[in-house]
Order: sequence, then C-alpha cells, then structure tokens
Amino acid sequence: MNNIKKVTVVILNWNRKEMLLDCLRSIKELEYPIDEIIVVDNASTDGSVKAVRETYPDVVLIENDKNYGAIGGKNIGLRRALQSDVEYIYMQDNDIVAAKDALTKLVDEADADPNVGMVGAMMYDYSKPDTILSAGGTIDWTQNVSRGRGDNQKDVGQFNKIEPVDYLWGGALLARKSVLEKVGLFDEDYIGYWFEDTDLSVRVAKAGYKVLFNPFAKVWHKPHATAEQFSYRKKYLAARNAIRFMKKHASPLQWTKYLLFSISGLPYMYLRDVLSGKNLGGARGKARGIWDGIWNNDKAVNSILKSNF
Repeated sequence: MNNIKKVTVVILNWNRKEMLLDCLRSIKELEYPIDEIIVVDNASTDGSVKAVRETYPDVVLIENDKNYGAIGGKNIGLRRALQSDVEYIYMQDNDIVAAKDALTKLVDEADADPNVGMVGAMMYDYSKPDTILSAGGTIDWTQNVSRGRGDNQKDVGQFNKIEPVDYLWGGALLARKSVLEKVGLFDEDYIGYWFEDTDLSVRVAKAGYKVLFNPFAKVWHKPHATAEQFSYRKKYLAARNAIRFMKKHASPLQWTKYLLFSISGLPYMYLRDVLSGKNLGGARGKARGIWDGIWNNDKAVNSILKSNF
C-alpha cells in the first residue's frame, strides 16, 4: 500500500439495523484507509438511522423519503460517491462482513492495471465459513442466462487465481470511479432479483475494461429471510429481468439458445412444483415473466410486487 488511492464505501440499508451495524464494524476494521463511508437508508422503520448516527457519527447518512428498492437505493449512494474526489468506489451489502485485508486485495489488483474496471471478492456463507456462495459468474445463455461459479461448494482451492469473469456479484464490488462515470450506474429497469450487477459487468467489459474476480479478497454473507427459491414471484421477476438483459446484450443465436432451454425446461419445473406439495408456482411465474418481458408488460410487475426491494 505504498501508493494509497482514495476509496469511498457505499452501503444500502432497509430495516436491517443489527446487520448494518455489524457491516459497518467490519468496514471500520478494514486495514485499507477509507476516505468516506456512505450509508443510504431506504426509509427504515427499525431504528437503523438512529443507530448509525449514535454509533458511527462520521458516516455520511442519506435518509431516503421512501424505499427506492435495492437498485434505486444503491444508485443514490453511487451518485453521491461520484461527487467525491476518489479513485475507487467500494460497494458492500449490509448483510456482508469482510476480512480485514479484503479491500486492500481489491484495490491492489485494480491499481496494478489501469484497464481493470471492476474487481469482485470471494463470497462465503457466514454460517458455513468455508462454503462458497459466489466466485463470480458465467453467462451461458441457457434457461437462467447466467450461473454462479462455485455456488455452495466447499473451498478446496478450486478458485485460487485472479481471473476475468463474465460478471461479478454486486455485494462486495470495487469499481473504478472513472469507469462508472463512463458506462453509467445500475440499470433501474431491473426489478427484484438478479441481473443489475450482471448487466453492469457486461457494460464495463464492452467498454474495454477488465472485470476481475479476486479469490484472495474474502467476504461472508449472512443468511436472512428471502422469498422461497421457487416461488411464483421470484421466478417471475428473474425471468422478466432475464428478458430485459437479453434484449440489451444477446445475439440472435443466444436468443435461440435461451428460448430453447427455457421453454423445454418449463414442464420439469411444473412437475417439481406439483411434487413438492407446496404449490410454489415457479413454472407459472417463469412462463409469465418471459411473456411479460418480451412484450414489455411492466404493468404486471406492479401487481406482482407487494413490497419493495
């Protein structure tokens, strides 16, 4: 760390006070010096704002007047960060805690090559510290368009090198500020599940910059309540977002591959839903999400969403 570059940290929060405080504690314990910490609060009602003010009075706290969702909230923080005189912006989700040297590993890798646009960390399961949740991802244009690397695998050194990936998970991500100024922030037309970070990674790569995964920068993700894995709502939003991503980035051949895999897989999904006995509705949600995404039926999204993200 002979040549210290300025870094701003951006964290989004909505009603996760205790997780946020743990996240901030891990940020404060990072060995790399941080120029500024920005917390964006999406109108929490659990005392998050008061807790941050009392515990970390030096943090820049942005209090939104409503819940702008995960993507909208992050972008509010990023726009504030872009006004700062820094070289890098580090985004960390509020349910993440980082190793003390994580940011150092990310900055050192980015600073070694001016063509690096973004660097992402290795994410583990907080409750099973050696189990990988994300080692970057691959875009394969099949039924889910993309797939994570190493998901739920025990870390035995299978990802032991810094390397380019198709996309990075946005929960612990370092971006060069000048690159974000060039390619833009997260696309707020993605709603709910997935693809905003995939989309940003692809745009950075298309602009000629490297998107790197660094397994030596380690973070741990805390489990929390989410929508059921195969629920109608989750599969609807994932499919709808996949179609938006396809419209922006896919070639005719990639469209053909995606539709063949998706349509042929729906009967299997329906059978799984029936046999589960839980009436999860994943197949129906995915089919409707594909249809609404193709025909730009965003009115349906508002009826699907019963709560903000």
